[in-house]
Amino acid sequence: MLYPSVQDLTNKDVNRYMLVIAAAKGARYITYKQNEEDEYGEMHREFDKSYVEDDPNEKAVSLAVNKFQKGDFSVIVK
Repeated sequence: MLYPSVQDLTNKDVNRYMLVIAAAKGARYITYKQNEEDEYGEMHREFDKSYVEDDPNEKAVSLAVNKFQKGDFSVIVK
């Protein structure tokens, strides 16, 4: 189970379905950035994994949800 809970991340403008789609998009973005940094690191040896936070084994969805809680990512409602 992920922390924070869905109730903590939703409000009157953002429902759980929007949150699921946004978390999936955020996870894809995180995975893309990690792969991009890995490829750069293989080509250039002066490399640090700045995009991966504390635990490099953390799942991309968990990282995305944590970024939503911190305010690094946000759901854009049109």
